[in-house]
Amino acid sequence: MKSLKFKNLTVLQTLLTMSATYSTPKFMASLAKLAKENRVSNKEVNAKKAAKAKRAKDIQRQHKIAAKMDKELTKLEKIAAKEEAKQAKIEAKEAAKQAKIEAKEEAKQAKIEAKEEAKQAKIEAKEAAKQAKIEAKEAAKQAKIEAKEAAKQAAKQAKIEAKEEAKQAKIEAKEAAKQAKIEAKEAAKQAKIEEKAEEKAAAKLVKEAEKAAAKLAKNTEKAEKKAAAKLAKEAKNEERTDIIRTICENLGQSSNVSVEVTA
Repeated sequence: MKSLKFKNLTVLQTLLTMSATYSTPKFMASLAKLAKENRVSNKEVNAKKAAKAKRAKDIQRQHKIAAKMDKELTKLEKIAAKEEAKQAKIEAKEAAKQAKIEAKEEAKQAKIEAKEEAKQAKIEAKEAAKQAKIEAKEAAKQAKIEAKEAAKQAAKQAKIEAKEEAKQAKIEAKEAAKQAKIEAKEAAKQAKIEEKAEEKAAAKLVKEAEKAAAKLAKNTEKAEKKAAAKLAKEAKNEERTDIIRTICENLGQSSNVSVEVTA
């Protein structure tokens, strides 16, 4: 790609080759001068192109070297992995062999220690059994002594408690008898009060019943008088109706004529 200076120079050269019949403006002259000052030679352009091509070749060469080194490293890693696997197998075999030897030695030592421990355990068991018998005898003897003492103390305490309970029972019996007398008096007093109240209530009920009977008799008498008056009025109206009907029949009118009497 051409640089900006190279482009400006090309434009100026084109303008300068135009017909001489036209006058060159002042700004064009200034541009021509500026282009000359910033002119880039073909030698510099070619040098830049060569440097760019060299950089491209160097990059390609570096890429090839890196790819080659990567392949070499991969080969070396594979070889190292094979060597490590081989060494690991050898070490595993040696470790298994050593483990067998150590296991045999440990088993042998464990048997010896087990025998010694069993022997010591028997001795300790005999001593423990002997000591347990002695302690059991002492404990039984002490238990008998403590049981006798506990029985004596329990009997003594039982007597004391029995006396105290009998004494307390007498006191409570006296208090209960005293309280019973008080409650009996209160009950008799309350019974008298309730009896008087009941008599008073009965007398009140009798009075109320007498008042209600008198009121009922009065109301019954009023109702009977009212009913008798109503019946008398109805009989009078019926009598008037019969008289009017008789008159109508005498006048030759139909006996089916309906007659309404107003009160």
